[in-house]
Amino acid sequence: MAKFNFNSKKIPTEAGCYLFFDEKNEILYIGKAKNLRKRVSSYFQKTKKSQKIERLIQKIAKIETRITNSEVESLILERNLIREFRPKFNFLLRDDKNFLYLKITREAFPRMEITRKIVRNGDFYFGPKTSAKGFRATVNFLQKVFGIRSCRVEILDGKVVKNPENRKIPCLDFHVKKCAGACSGEISREEYAVAVRDAKRFLRGRTSEILKNLREKMMKFANERNFEAAAKIRDLISGIEVSTERQSVQFLPNFDADFVNFFRDENSVFFARILFRGGRFIDQNEVEFQARGDGDGEEILEQFLTQFYEKVDEIPAEIFLPKFPSGRENLEKFLSKNLENPTKISVPTRGDKKKIVEMAEKSAKNFAERSKIEKMSASENFSRAIPELAEILNLKKLRRVECFDVSHFFGRQTVASQVVAVDGRPARGEYRKFRVKSLAEGKIDDFAAMAEVLGRRFKNLAKSEPKNEIEDGSGDSATEKREKSVPKIPDLIVLDGGKGQLSAVMKLFSRGEVRAPDGFDPELQIIALAKREEEIFRPGVADSIKLPLNSPALQFLQRIRDEAHRFAITFQKKSREKSATKSVLDEIPGIGVATKRKLLKKFGSARGVREASDAELREVLNSRQISELRERV
Repeated sequence: MAKFNFNSKKIPTEAGCYLFFDEKNEILYIGKAKNLRKRVSSYFQKTKKSQKIERLIQKIAKIETRITNSEVESLILERNLIREFRPKFNFLLRDDKNFLYLKITREAFPRMEITRKIVRNGDFYFGPKTSAKGFRATVNFLQKVFGIRSCRVEILDGKVVKNPENRKIPCLDFHVKKCAGACSGEISREEYAVAVRDAKRFLRGRTSEILKNLREKMMKFANERNFEAAAKIRDLISGIEVSTERQSVQFLPNFDADFVNFFRDENSVFFARILFRGGRFIDQNEVEFQARGDGDGEEILEQFLTQFYEKVDEIPAEIFLPKFPSGRENLEKFLSKNLENPTKISVPTRGDKKKIVEMAEKSAKNFAERSKIEKMSASENFSRAIPELAEILNLKKLRRVECFDVSHFFGRQTVASQVVAVDGRPARGEYRKFRVKSLAEGKIDDFAAMAEVLGRRFKNLAKSEPKNEIEDGSGDSATEKREKSVPKIPDLIVLDGGKGQLSAVMKLFSRGEVRAPDGFDPELQIIALAKREEEIFRPGVADSIKLPLNSPALQFLQRIRDEAHRFAITFQKKSREKSATKSVLDEIPGIGVATKRKLLKKFGSARGVREASDAELREVLNSRQISELRERV
C-alpha cells in the first residue's frame, strides 16, 4: 500500500471525532479531540511512538472527521461510534452484551428476575454483573430474608390471574419460607410493598435505615405481646446483620462511592470496581477490555468510564481512581447525566480510600490471573475436544471446521453465516456472510436456503485448486498472501439444523449440481447438529449420535453452532436496518450519499424533498439533478 499522504489543512480545528480507515475502508481507530487538526496532526509528527501506534499509522488510508458542538458531545459521539463499529485499535469492553441485572418489577406484587436488558418502564434494576452465580445468592437471600417472590405468576387484588408455570398455589417456595406467599393471600399488598422497599434499600446499601425501622417495629410487637411477629422481625434483623458484618473498612452512612483500578496484561485490561453504598461495601464487579491499541492509563480509565458506566443504572456520587482520566471535567458531566448533584471523580492520596483503590488493583490482578488459568484450561479442553470428535466421526484429520446457519425475519431478508474454527479456535478473519437469493420475499424455506449457501461454498472451492493447509500468518511473503486468498478445504462441515438441512445439502452432490473437491468426502465430512436434543446426524445413517453433555466434542460443536447463529442473527438484523433506512433518493442518478444527506437534513424526509419548490432545491442541487429528481420522485 502506498504511504498515506496526510494534509493537515483538510482537518477542521473544531471539537469532534476522527476516524482512521484502512485500505479496505474498515475503521481502525476512533478518537475525539477539542481541536481535531491539532490532535490528528500529532500522529504524523516525527516523534518517537510506540510500536502499536506506528503500526496503526502505517495502516491508515483515509481519515474522516465528525464535528460536534462541544467536548461533551464529542465524548458521547466517540462512545457511540466505538460501540457501533468496534475498531481494532480502540479499547473495547468484552462481552458487554452478557451483563446481567437483578430486576424487581413494578407489578402490584413485584417479583425478582435476572435479565440482560434494562427497559426504562419503572422497574428497579441492580447491577451489572458478569456472572449469574453471584446474583443467584442475592436472589436466595432476598427470598429468605424479605420474602420477595421470583415466580412468573400474575397477581391482582391478592388473587392469581395468570399462572404460566402451572405452579401449585401456594408453591414450595412459600412452604420452605422463601416467599411471603403473595399468591396465597397470606400477606397484604401494603405489607408486601414494605418488604420490597426494604429489599431495594438493602441492595442500595441502606442497611442502617432498614435496621432502625425493624427494631422499632420489633419493640412495638413485643409491647403488644405479639411475640410471634416480634420473633420474625428479630430473625430478619439477624439475617441483615450477618450479611453486612466483618467489614474491615466502613465510612459514614451517607457515603456512596465506587473504587476502580485496573491491571494490563498483553492484549487485555482487567478492571475491578468495588462498590460502597451507605458507608458499607456491597458488591464488586470484574470486567475485561480488549486492548489492541496503545494508550496510557488516562485513556484506559476514560474508555472504562464511558463504556462501562452506560451499563450502570445508578451512578454514585463519587468515583475514586488511581489517577485522573483524560478530560476529567467532561467525564463528570457525562457520568452525571440528569442528576442534580454531579458525579465527582477523585484520586485519593492517603487513608482508607487509597487502601481500597489499591485493593481494587489487587483484585484486578487476581482477575487477570484467573482469566489466564481459565483460558489455559479452555485450551486444554480444546486439545481434548478435537481428537475426540475426529475419533467419533472416523476422520483421519480434523483441523478446519466450518459451520453454517440460516436466519430470516418472517421470511424476509434471509441470510446465512459461515464461521470457521481452526484447531478448535475461532478464525474470525475467515467468517463469511451470504444473502440468500433463490427464495421469494416472504417465503420461509430453511432447507432450500441452506442448500443454496452450501452450493455457493462448494462452487467457490471448485474455482481453483485449493491448499489444504492452514497458514499461521506469521510471514508476509507474496507466496503466503497468495495461499491465504485461495479457498481452503474444510475437514468438517457442520450444519445448524437436522435431517432436513442435511438431506437438502446432500442432494446437491447426488444430482451433480456441485462437485466435492479432491480430498473431501461429503458422506463422511458433512454433519448436522439438531439443537433440540443435541443430536448429530450423518448422511445415509438412520440413527443419530448422542454424546454426553459433558463431552468436550459436543461442547465444541455447541460453541461453533452458537457462534454461527450469533453471526447470522447479527447480519440479518443489520440487513433489516439497512432495508428500513433505504430511501427513494438512492435510485436517482447524480445524487450521491453526501448530497442525499444534505437533502434529508434540509427537508427532513423524501416526502419533504418531493414537496420542495425548485427554488428551494437549487440551494442543494443543480438543474440536471432537479430534473432527474422530478422524473422519479
